[in-house]
Amino acid sequence: MAHALAVQVSLFVQSEADGSLRRSRLKSMNKIGYHDKSWISCTPLDLKSRITYSKCQCKIVCMSVQQANRRKVAVNPPELEDAKEPPLHLYKPKEPYTATIRSVERIVGPGAPGETCHIVINHGGNVPYWEGQSYGVIPPGENPKKPGSPHNVRLYSIASTRYGDSFDGKTASLCVRRAVYYDPETGKEDPSKKGVCSNFLCDAKPGDKVQLTGPSGKVMLLPEDDPTATHIMIATGTGVAPYRGYLRRMFMESVTTFQFRGLSWLFLGVANTDSLLYDQEFSNYLQDYPNNFSSQQGAEEQEWRKDVCAG
Repeated sequence: MAHALAVQVSLFVQSEADGSLRRSRLKSMNKIGYHDKSWISCTPLDLKSRITYSKCQCKIVCMSVQQANRRKVAVNPPELEDAKEPPLHLYKPKEPYTATIRSVERIVGPGAPGETCHIVINHGGNVPYWEGQSYGVIPPGENPKKPGSPHNVRLYSIASTRYGDSFDGKTASLCVRRAVYYDPETGKEDPSKKGVCSNFLCDAKPGDKVQLTGPSGKVMLLPEDDPTATHIMIATGTGVAPYRGYLRRMFMESVTTFQFRGLSWLFLGVANTDSLLYDQEFSNYLQDYPNNFSSQQGAEEQEWRKDVCAG
């Protein structure tokens, strides 16, 4: 039996390149369908527009099994919930905060075009942030366009909640794709044109220092005024970073001030199945919260035929 919800939805869109992000609130009443049967055709979103996928196999997971009683993770310190406004620009480019790299992990498979890393940074609780904000990173070295000056700040969306991956409020995570350049004539990589900051972060080792600015941004904050709201999140590649933070706050962490009971939709586009980011985390949410989370992931490969839902 399908259930139709008449709701006001929050729509988030983020591309793989940081900076091109938007949030829109759809004020019209739209119908969103979901099912309480396992692996059946999905009622499509009625958002008064049609989404067209070209050369794309879409894995629409509409699981509905007996909800697991998975215990959520305790988080600290509770004071991180007290602030009424998000922290902004605590550290500026001329006076950045020196944080420490805790870990760098490649999170794509061998068949992925390029490399994407999950990077955990220890800021000791000194650079607090809210879900949906960004950090600025100043890579080491000299700006070639301004001799004697440091590199310009690069903004990266934070891919964790305010409590970080250690749930203690002392870390933040970034999702970074290594930027490389291949000469179109020779087909060979040209190291002189590689991304300075992304390569610094992906090559970093535990214990390395990193200069942070921020946090910055208010446009992508997770609205929490209505815990029963519907959220639609659309991303390509590393644009999924802020949504990982949203979903951890919704489904993983035991947060007394925000107990999500709504419906969360995630649309993620990647080059192939080896490029899927945080797939295990998202699959766990699908299993444990089938009535609150739906995921549609598109890739150009043809590997997901058996899991495609009609519609």
